[in-house]
This record gives sequence, C-alpha cells and structure tokens, in this order.
Amino acid sequence: MNLKVKAFSILFVGIVTSITLPNLIISLTSHHLKQEVSVSQPQTVSSQKIEEKRDTAIPVKQKEAVVQAEQAEEPKEEPKEEIKEEIKEEQTPVVEIAQASPTIPYEQMTNEQLSSSITDGTFKLEYTAIYNTNANRLTKSKGVVYYNNHKETYYSQKSLPGTSLNIPGRHVADDGTVRDGSGFICVAANSSYMSKGTIVKTSLGPGKVYDSGCASGTIDIYTNW
Repeated sequence: MNLKVKAFSILFVGIVTSITLPNLIISLTSHHLKQEVSVSQPQTVSSQKIEEKRDTAIPVKQKEAVVQAEQAEEPKEEPKEEIKEEIKEEQTPVVEIAQASPTIPYEQMTNEQLSSSITDGTFKLEYTAIYNTNANRLTKSKGVVYYNNHKETYYSQKSLPGTSLNIPGRHVADDGTVRDGSGFICVAANSSYMSKGTIVKTSLGPGKVYDSGCASGTIDIYTNW
C-alpha cells in the first residue's frame, strides 16, 4: 500500500512538473528577452546619437578645412596707404621750373636788352597806353631832348602825313605818338645810323625805325601833335 502511494505521488509530481516546467521556462525566457530588448534599445538610441554627432561633426570639419584652404590661397593685401604713396610718386611728374629772366628797369636797358626783353615777354608792349619811362620825356613844348646817347625830336603827321610809310596797324596812342599794331612807337633815323626795323629805346617808350631822312645820331618820333 505504501509503495502504491509513493508511486502515485511520484507519478503525480512528474505530471505536474511536466505541465508547469515548460510554462516556467517560457515565462523566464520571455522575461529575459524583454530585459535584453529594454537594455538594447538605449544602446541603439545612444549609438544613433553618436553616429548623428559624427555625421554632423564631419561637415563642420570639412567646412573648416575648406575655409583654411581658401585663406591660404588668398594673396595677402599690401597696406593701402603704402600703395597710395607709391601711385602718387609714380604719377607725379617732375616739373622743371624755368628761371625767369632778370627784370632790368627800362631806364637801365640798352637797345639790345630792350629787344631781347620784348622777344621773351619780360617787357610788355602797350597798344595805346602811355609807357611809364620815368625819364625826361619828349613833349611838344620841349621839342628836343637828349636821351639814350641820341638826340630826340618829333615830326607830326599833321604836317607830314606819311601815307607812303609801311606801318602795319598804324594808330595814335594816348600820349599822341603814332604806333604800329604791336605797340612800337614809329620813328625815323638816318639809314647809316639805324636801319629800318631796328628797335630803339626812346624817352617815350620802345620805338621801331620806319622812316629815314634825319641827321645821324638823331631820332625823329612820329606824333600827332
């Protein structure tokens, strides 16, 4: 009897064990799998984040490398101030200032110096204005003066019209002298003393010989007196 009971007990335990043991194994296995899944998911997320960081970090590094390469290729600009100074130096022409001829007062000039000063423009001829000679000027009332190593007299176009004289631009100036178009006072001189076209310094201003027929050493000034 006892043997039967024991055998039955053993059989019953075996049956119960065969029924419950698989369920227990399945539940333990599923629980273990859940834990693995729960553990593996954070790892996957973290690995994704790391990969995203790597992906975002790579373009930034590439951009930095591109910028550094461009900066290395760009030529360095020289200081603008130095360039401006160099340009100014290149563009500034060297101008040689001509030295003006020394101005000699009219009273101290020779006939040759007067002619040279008129030619180079240091002495200005006047068309009608009175020449300021600051000298013992010839006048109608005086009739005769001695000036510049010669004797000065006058002859009037009212008495001797001189229509045959070749005087270009002939006109009467403010002081009553007859002048040419350039401003020279018309005078007469002996041909052996001064030839026609000669420039002579008179007491009334620069003169030019246009006529002859007077004594040697005498200058006749043509006037409208």
